[in-house]
Amino acid sequence: MILLLGVSCGDSDADKNNILTQSQMVKALMEVYLSEQKINKLGLPRDSAEAEFKRFRPVIFEKVGVSDSAFKKSFDYYMDHPVEMEKIYTALVDSLSLMEQRLDSSK
Repeated sequence: MILLLGVSCGDSDADKNNILTQSQMVKALMEVYLSEQKINKLGLPRDSAEAEFKRFRPVIFEKVGVSDSAFKKSFDYYMDHPVEMEKIYTALVDSLSLMEQRLDSSK
């Protein structure tokens, strides 16, 4: 569903000052992932789930304090820089694993 964000191609290194930091990307991607999981748990048909996700997008990005367009631009940048994107996804997986451990220990 992340692809639903409609990321576009082609930002240059000169635009690096206008992209989200790796830490900001981790936070944004975590919110996207968690929102997708909440919507998936509803058991909606794919088209309804996509529509529901579109409704939540502004809330997701407001929660992490970034604009949808800044996220898209940053996602494109990091997709063009796979080593940096790998670091982001490693941190994302670590953060989600830690969250899961905390939830399991609180049960």
